[in-house]
Amino acid sequence: MALQQFWRFRGRRRLTTIQYLEDQAARAERLAKRITDTLTIEKLLTFAGERRREIEVIAGKRRSA
Repeated sequence: MALQQFWRFRGRRRLTTIQYLEDQAARAERLAKRITDTLTIEKLLTFAGERRREIEVIAGKRRSA
């Protein structure tokens, strides 16, 4: 029973992490659309891309678990 609760919590935590990273990526992309400074836009889009890659890694671990 305790092990089952642990895995349920652990799965929920991963989902929360994915949601957090998705929010961060979406915010960076929205901000990049409003800014005119090219360097800042590039940095924001790079940041968003890194968050999306993290999501893929976490989601891949989840599928293989």
